[in-house]
Amino acid sequence: MVKGIKILFLSLVLISQNTFAQSIANIRKEKEKSEKEINYLNKLLGETASSKSVSVEKLNILQQKIVQSKRVLALLNSEVKYFQDRISQNESRIGELQAEKSSMLDLYAKLVYNTWKKRDKTNKLMFICSSSDFNQAYNRYKYFQQIQEYSKRQLKLIGQVNDSLDLKNEELKKLVAERNATLNEISQKNKDLELQQTRQNQYIGDLQKKEKELRKKLEAENRRQQKLAAELNKLITSQIKKSGGSSSVYKMTPEEKLVSDDFQKNRGRLPWPVAEGFISKRFGVSKDLIYKRVEMDNSGIGITTSKNSDVRAVFQGEVTEVWLPPGNYNYMVIIRHGNYLTMYLNLIDVKVKKGQKVKTKDVIGKVGFDSEKGSVLNFEVWKNMEKLNPELWLAK
Repeated sequence: MVKGIKILFLSLVLISQNTFAQSIANIRKEKEKSEKEINYLNKLLGETASSKSVSVEKLNILQQKIVQSKRVLALLNSEVKYFQDRISQNESRIGELQAEKSSMLDLYAKLVYNTWKKRDKTNKLMFICSSSDFNQAYNRYKYFQQIQEYSKRQLKLIGQVNDSLDLKNEELKKLVAERNATLNEISQKNKDLELQQTRQNQYIGDLQKKEKELRKKLEAENRRQQKLAAELNKLITSQIKKSGGSSSVYKMTPEEKLVSDDFQKNRGRLPWPVAEGFISKRFGVSKDLIYKRVEMDNSGIGITTSKNSDVRAVFQGEVTEVWLPPGNYNYMVIIRHGNYLTMYLNLIDVKVKKGQKVKTKDVIGKVGFDSEKGSVLNFEVWKNMEKLNPELWLAK
């Protein structure tokens, strides 16, 4: 029964240690991911450093960096909590081992003292020989033998407890050192975050000083996007008519129906159109970051990525348009997936042509670059004439 309880206790200790190990491994994995994202954002900021003027796009990148920096700090605080919990557990276990050792030493001291009191061998021999019969003599002999064996076992157990104490004390030192190193890292990261937030406030202040100029630019951009949307609607309506469909529903061939069904099944699992990047413009109507009264209506999402990034098809399909829209835009490529469409705007060095079949992740061009705005890909997903939120279609 006692052996079973010991095994159960050891099992629980091992499970607890494994849980802690998994916990710190997960924390560090997430921290590494955020730090990688911060390095990437630093690269994006470096690419626009040649332009001294401040833009909303630059502010977007900086704000994304601040978000990731705060995440790293939260994860570092989780690390500190992990170390503190382990330290508390170790201190508690060290206390238990010290109490156990003290109890063993007391017991062993009493045993040694009693043995010393009866150190005269004749006493032991006389005690055995004075037995009333053989059984009693044998039992008394076994008693002395068991005392001797017990004494040896106690010494061994005391040695094991000492070893455990040494290990726990060593582990405690390492945990305290790791906790202190993490606390130092938190202190440095907090200083970095303060600098980023100061820079953010400077950016916002600079943009607010140019309110009239930038408001005009935003309103002009809004008009340009509305014009693009109207031209795009005409283009897609024309494709629908050519298919023999109604004014708003594309008529699919059996082969296109299969592609459409596959596309639908991959909602939330499509690869991103660029290998790295973050969503800097959300789908739908949103207020401008600085001038809250100015509303922008985005029919897709903006993905900020690095200079000269490849743009990839998110799914198999057929290129239906390689189009240079009016209004000082770079190229747009439209790919049909049955009655679904994916659209990629702000492309240079286009690699595909109209009528070409493409597979998932085939490179179709590169993202255009602007020294103020950086590299932003505008990505849209449509079903017939309905504009869908691309974020819901891309893998997380």
